[in-house]
Amino acid sequence: MEYSIGVDIGGTKILAGIVSRGGEVLYKQKVPTPKMGRNDILQELKELIENLTQWASLNDITLQGIGIGTAGQVNPFEGKILSGTANINNWGDIYLQQEVNSYSDLPVYVDNDVNVLTLAEAELGAAKGYHEVLCLALGTGVGGGIISKGELLRGAWGGAAELGHMTINFDGEQCNCGFRGCLETYASGPWIAKRMNDLRNAVKGNKEAVVSLTSEEVFRFYHLGDPFATKVVQTMIRGLATGVVNLIHIFNPQIVVLGGGVMYDGQWIIDLVKQEIQSLGIRTLVDDVKIELSNLSNDSGLIGAALQTWVNGR
Repeated sequence: MEYSIGVDIGGTKILAGIVSRGGEVLYKQKVPTPKMGRNDILQELKELIENLTQWASLNDITLQGIGIGTAGQVNPFEGKILSGTANINNWGDIYLQQEVNSYSDLPVYVDNDVNVLTLAEAELGAAKGYHEVLCLALGTGVGGGIISKGELLRGAWGGAAELGHMTINFDGEQCNCGFRGCLETYASGPWIAKRMNDLRNAVKGNKEAVVSLTSEEVFRFYHLGDPFATKVVQTMIRGLATGVVNLIHIFNPQIVVLGGGVMYDGQWIIDLVKQEIQSLGIRTLVDDVKIELSNLSNDSGLIGAALQTWVNGR
């Protein structure tokens, strides 16, 4: 059996573990992402990798590499984080591959977190067996990954597939990236919650404070028939379906996989998106595309990160 270390670096936690080629997680450790950012994260990462390397040695496991998936824009060819994310302080302009190779002689691979999620979907998840794949991860933001002819589409330096920042309404609200009406402003958790809170506050005015809701609570109210939540979900589904159809028109995939925290228990969202898509798009491009919910576990980012050892090493 072949094994690798996988590391998933996110805004709230770092998850690291030893993963088999088949996606089994043998052992893992989780720590909060240090709030001070860069130097503390690098130190935490070093300790995690050294701990996992020692555990592997004690259990007679030979490691073949280290794969890291991280939020932010990544140049995978240089193993460099070009720019980070608002969720992680000072997380940019870092040659992460070099940093790790300063204390480990294993091959090191670094990529964007949604790219490695896409790898996991294509190798082991809902998109297994397909060679033209689109993946959208709906969470704090909306990230994307594209596989064409069985390989990740990376662009000039690895920045391809910023699918969440495709503008679908140029008169829409301003996104954190600076554009207006991005897909992220329709389908990410914070924006779903913001729309619901704005609607409730508009009715209450300044007379009564309204407790802010999360996207999970918005969905709960939607299933209970709440009119505000119904309007928010309808807007979300319309925006998400429009984005998906645009991507289908551009990339002609066999399958689109939707995952991420917003899609937890989200088969009903898949069903509504499929219904909406029936009224959109060029039929010859849209009709045969599968729209599927991710079927991977909460360790999918960790597993996808580890898979880089084998996929990138082919």
